[in-house]
Amino acid sequence: MNTTTVITANLLIDGQGGAPIDKGAIVLEGSKISWVGPAKDLPRRDGPQPDILDFPNGTILPGLVDVHTHTNLPGDGTAVEEGCDEPDEILMLRSAWNARKHLETGVTTARDNGGKNMTTIYLKQGIERGFIPGPRMVVSGRPITVTGGHCWVMGGEADGVEGVRQAVRQLLKDGVDFIKVMTTGGGTRTSYPSRASYGLEELQAITSESHHFGKLVGAHCSSTQGIINSLDAGADMLIHCTFFNPDGSYTYNPAVGERIAEAGAWVNPTLHVGTATLWILEAKQRESGLNHEEAELLETTKRRLDWRLDSCQKLVEIGAKFVSGSDSGWSNYAMGLFQREVTEMTDIGLNNMGAVLSGTSEAAKSIGVDHLVGTLEPTKEADVIVVEGNPLADIGALSNIRAVFKAGVQAV
Repeated sequence: MNTTTVITANLLIDGQGGAPIDKGAIVLEGSKISWVGPAKDLPRRDGPQPDILDFPNGTILPGLVDVHTHTNLPGDGTAVEEGCDEPDEILMLRSAWNARKHLETGVTTARDNGGKNMTTIYLKQGIERGFIPGPRMVVSGRPITVTGGHCWVMGGEADGVEGVRQAVRQLLKDGVDFIKVMTTGGGTRTSYPSRASYGLEELQAITSESHHFGKLVGAHCSSTQGIINSLDAGADMLIHCTFFNPDGSYTYNPAVGERIAEAGAWVNPTLHVGTATLWILEAKQRESGLNHEEAELLETTKRRLDWRLDSCQKLVEIGAKFVSGSDSGWSNYAMGLFQREVTEMTDIGLNNMGAVLSGTSEAAKSIGVDHLVGTLEPTKEADVIVVEGNPLADIGALSNIRAVFKAGVQAV
């Protein structure tokens, strides 16, 4: 069986931020990349000739890296309480289905930000052992949350300094890759999304214990105090990063924004999850009209999206580091549509190249896998996609998937 593949295309974007290569080519040897450059400079080969795939109107890119998924959830508007009320066996099957959808649409690495019990840990093991197709998984297992806090239904409730320290240690024993902590409430009915949940000492215990064992910490924070507490505790990624006040009002805080930029914490804004709900409500409004409750939700959704876009634009302007993480599976955002999040990064001030990097090399750096994936370089894993068109001219071209390779094996 031939294990060498040469891919040529009109354009190649290697993910390192430089100019794209016109008439580019890449050579995959087994599971690794062995050569990248202009097609005219392809090295001569003796012996068996490789498989050659040519995409004259295509662009070669690194496999996409989605830093925020929830593979347990259906992404059809089902609330987390109902989604996680299913038996673990059903959640495993749904997770396998979602993982395959993500891979087939170009996501070769995905970070799961919270699943019930051991389901996402076993999902990762199943993919690694070849039982099911899916991206490279980076998993948090059960997110750590206060009693009754956001996503408590996933099984990660812990309180007090010693309680959260024990929770980290148990998750590490279970085999997680990073720690996800809910520093505020969220969409879970018993939680308080605009208020901080954990105190600073508890958060510091979580981050110090995680960092001691070389694990990154992703902090869900949907209020200004949650952001401040996450920064004070040394969290590595600010997830959602919204500036809600305890009373539910929204005020961008420039001083906190400067702290985010100075700290170098990664910001994962999860923009499209709100837009997905907006689109559904607008479509229903056009087709059949909205009831009073739905009309109010539409206006609230619009208002919150405007607030979030404005605060993210301000953070981009002062140099905060942004990465694309879809939050797909959650709310109305189905998996397999990661590129919509990447596209919305252009709405907050990133140019097309910046948006591409936010879903490839920068995303890989933010979750600690850039030594393996995120760029097209010799010796790195052969995670490669080909799209029709040029995403630097039209970011929507990222969704026109022509081929997907993970570890040198063609999935699409």
